[in-house]
Amino acid sequence: MLLAAGAGVGLLLGYVAGERVGRVNSRRVRRALGRWRERHGHRDEPWTEEEAEQLERRVLDALRRDVVLGRRAIRVGILDGGIVELTGRVAHASEVALAATVVRHVAGVRLLLNHLLVPGTDAEARPVEGPSRPLAARG
Repeated sequence: MLLAAGAGVGLLLGYVAGERVGRVNSRRVRRALGRWRERHGHRDEPWTEEEAEQLERRVLDALRRDVVLGRRAIRVGILDGGIVELTGRVAHASEVALAATVVRHVAGVRLLLNHLLVPGTDAEARPVEGPSRPLAARG
């Protein structure tokens, strides 16, 4: 079980580091985990909706119990097998790390995808003026 979690973390880090994937999102992570399980013959019992809801409740309760994070609009998504995804906005970068610490201590969390944004620090991607193809491609 621990080996599978370590492999999952390694797979996730490989996808984050790889330029060919681009932005990591829950759908891509879910597909990557499915492909890994098929290749390695690893078939876990799928999580039931009830188990996912219980984990989501535990994570939300842990976030609400925190004095700072309890006032933030943080959305929690539960993916297959104890993978938790946090989205939303927080006021400071330290709150991103605090949320990660709080969630990782919740029983049943195997992997955390922390997509919390900090206004003024994280910005939306905008198109840049210039040619649509790199100079090398134009010949």
